[in-house]
Amino acid sequence: MLPRAHAVIFVLSADTGVTASDMTIWKEHIDTQHADHRAGRFAVLNKIDVLWDDLQGERHTNEAIERVRGYTADHLGMRQHDVIPVSAKQGLVARVRKDSDLFDRSNIGQLEQLIIQRILMHKEQLITQSLINDLLGMLQNSHAAMQYRLESLEEELQACAGVTMDKAALGRLAERAQKDYDFYYKKLITLRSSRRLMDSQGDLLKKLVSEDRFEAHAERVRSSMSKSWTTAGMNRAMDQFFELLESDLTNLLSEGHLAEKMVGAIYRRYNEDNRARHLEPIPLRAGRHVIAIRELRKKARRFRISPKNLLTEQSILVRRFFNVMVGEARTLHARVRHDVERWPSEALLPIMQYSMEQKQLLEHQIRRLRDMVRNDRDSRTERQRLTNTISDLRKQLELADAMQRQIRKPAPTLIQQKVVNISGAM
Repeated sequence: MLPRAHAVIFVLSADTGVTASDMTIWKEHIDTQHADHRAGRFAVLNKIDVLWDDLQGERHTNEAIERVRGYTADHLGMRQHDVIPVSAKQGLVARVRKDSDLFDRSNIGQLEQLIIQRILMHKEQLITQSLINDLLGMLQNSHAAMQYRLESLEEELQACAGVTMDKAALGRLAERAQKDYDFYYKKLITLRSSRRLMDSQGDLLKKLVSEDRFEAHAERVRSSMSKSWTTAGMNRAMDQFFELLESDLTNLLSEGHLAEKMVGAIYRRYNEDNRARHLEPIPLRAGRHVIAIRELRKKARRFRISPKNLLTEQSILVRRFFNVMVGEARTLHARVRHDVERWPSEALLPIMQYSMEQKQLLEHQIRRLRDMVRNDRDSRTERQRLTNTISDLRKQLELADAMQRQIRKPAPTLIQQKVVNISGAM
């Protein structure tokens, strides 16, 4: 999930610097080709208090810290002001003692402000980006289809430019439209077979998060808790429930990644010999559910160590655990199941819809062109009809362009927001 994280804060130790294991994690999981990290990538140098030297003075200390920051930035290939030196220990001591000078020196406040500013700055973008991408995708599909139709109509208008219609030119246009029609017809047949493949892949994903599987986990844990004679045994049973769920979702993430790679290959093949290069597959987005179940598992740990629950009679504790924690997990699991059941049919939807629209437009165009070739129509009347249609189509294209420009504009709150660029300088 690290490459897909919107932001990464990489915690290092100032007394050891960037170790070999740190570099392995950085190169293999963070600084990768397909990493997102649109909200930023930062390194936090903890334990800078080991560099504090009260005998040689503040200047000597700052120079030592800057050297370590520079060394870290060079090794990680990032800007020096994105390396933030802190002392978590001294920050905690300062908070307990209410020592503002020590707190400022610990630099924890700078780190907190960085996190706050980044979250506030990107929150609206992160929430709306998925919706905006979907809207832009639909608009681009419509724009491409209208542009293709406009080019065809302008060629028809050219064939009707004379006193009489150029039937040879119209016949050539009809033949070309037929070839395009055959192309999209074959594409749809191929996509239908790909869709069957996606359905079988979807069945595999659904099994990992099926309702029966969840209830089997719940029943297994209920039995273990009811049979347990000790508090430790009860706690192990509760934790085992979330361990089973997390294992299922981790497997889902792995299988989902393979399915997404397969979908990506289908899109690449489709776009290689097609003009719709803007079409993008719809992602599964399973990582957020793994994060959610881990957060719920932390909540369950707090539930287990609660004094109220530790002193509760066994049968009441089992009922309380199932009413509170298992109930919340069931709601989360239902959301996962809904996403997994919906995704296989939606993943190929953009290219399916685009191919279907192109096929229908070409089918209509072929009928019209062949009708014009067979019948002696008045070229002036036909020119007028084509001119009116082209005019309407251009207005629609202008409207689609205006909508795309409007959607791409930043939200009003982001325009008005004062963005603060906080560096890690002491």
